[in-house]
Amino acid sequence: MNHLSGSRKKFLSAGAILGFTFALAGHAQSSPETPGQATFQRTCSGCHSITVVTSRRLTRAGWENVVDTMVSRGAQATPDELQQIVSYLTANLGVDSPVPKNAEPGEASVPAPRQSAPVLDTSQIARAKELIQTNGCLSCHRVDGNGSYAGPYLGDIGANHTAEQIHASLVSPSKELTPQNRSVQLVTQDGTTVVGKLLNQDGFSVQVIDASGNLLSFEKANLRDFTIITANSMPSYAHKMAPEDLSLITKYLGSLTSTTLQ
Repeated sequence: MNHLSGSRKKFLSAGAILGFTFALAGHAQSSPETPGQATFQRTCSGCHSITVVTSRRLTRAGWENVVDTMVSRGAQATPDELQQIVSYLTANLGVDSPVPKNAEPGEASVPAPRQSAPVLDTSQIARAKELIQTNGCLSCHRVDGNGSYAGPYLGDIGANHTAEQIHASLVSPSKELTPQNRSVQLVTQDGTTVVGKLLNQDGFSVQVIDASGNLLSFEKANLRDFTIITANSMPSYAHKMAPEDLSLITKYLGSLTSTTLQ
C-alpha cells in the first residue's frame, strides 16, 4: 500500500465514497464487531449512512488499492487503523470470504459469476471514447479520469453489470434514480442554488457532492429550499446512436473493471 503512511486533505470523490462505503453494508450489520469494523464505521460513516448491500468481492490487494484511493482523497486514519480496515474488508468481502450465517434470503452475499471482459483493439477503444465524449456522457458520468461526479461512476461498471444490463441502460434507462444515485437541489438563504448527488441526510443536515467532486454539508435550518431529485434525466440512445456504435460502447463499458476509483 503505497500511501497508507499518511493522509492528504482532499475532498472525497463520489466514486470513492459510494464504491468503498456501500461495500460493507450487509456485513457491518450482521457480523460481530471487530476493531476493523469499528474503525471502518468511525472513519467512513460521518458523511453517509451504511445502508446499501453490494456483492462486490476483492482480493486483499484490491481492497488495499481502494483504501489507498480513500487516503489520497482525504480519509483520516492512522496506518494501523487502515490496515485493520483492509483486514476486515478482506475477511468479510474478500474473494474467498464465507457467506454470513444470518444473511437474509435474497441478499447479494455471493457474487454472480462474471463474464469475461470484452477485448477491444486500440482503434475500437478510441472510437468508444469518442462516442462517450460526443454524446455528452461526461456531463454526468466519470470515466478514465475525466467527467462529472453528478452521475454513477463508470470506471468499473463492467465488474458489476452484464453487457445486457449496460445495453438496457443505454437504450431504455429507468425513469427513477436508485436511492444511492439521487441528486438534490438546495437553495441557501442568500439565494445560492446548489445541485449535487445526495450522500446522506438527517433531521438537521444534508451532505452532497457536486459535479466537480466537492463534498458539501449544509444545515437544513439555513436552507430556503431542499428538493430531492428522483427522476432520471438520462435520455435513451436507441435512436441517437447507430446500432453498431451502441454495440461498441456497450462492449467498451463492459471492459471497464478497474478497482481504482477516480
